[in-house]
Amino acid sequence: MKHHKIAIVCLSSFLWACSTKPTVTAPVTDPITPNSSSTTTDSNDNNVKRRSALNSLLNLAEQQESQGNLQGATRTLERAIRISPRNPEIYLQLAELNYRQGRNSQAESFAEKALSFNPNDTITEKAELLLKNLETK
Repeated sequence: MKHHKIAIVCLSSFLWACSTKPTVTAPVTDPITPNSSSTTTDSNDNNVKRRSALNSLLNLAEQQESQGNLQGATRTLERAIRISPRNPEIYLQLAELNYRQGRNSQAESFAEKALSFNPNDTITEKAELLLKNLETK
């Protein structure tokens, strides 16, 4: 009988230990200043891959547009936005494509979005010209 009590106590202790969640403490790292060179290297590799993917999509959209495939170019630029959602150049290109397709409200929306990201002077001029053209229609 004594062995049964010991077995029950051990079994209940084991089951209790299995039912609790272990406390896991994550290492503290500074998100702005990585604490190792491998983290910096990984980050740089990811940035290079993102830029490469973005450039590939922008080139593909340009080819599609030159071949008259405006809908395909639009879809490709929408994919580019997923990679670089704050890139005013992509929004300006989408605005111009929508304008050429007669989708004036979308063109206006994309042109305004491009301006909202504080673009350089060239993009600002093009977006403002597009908006001016839309006002006269």
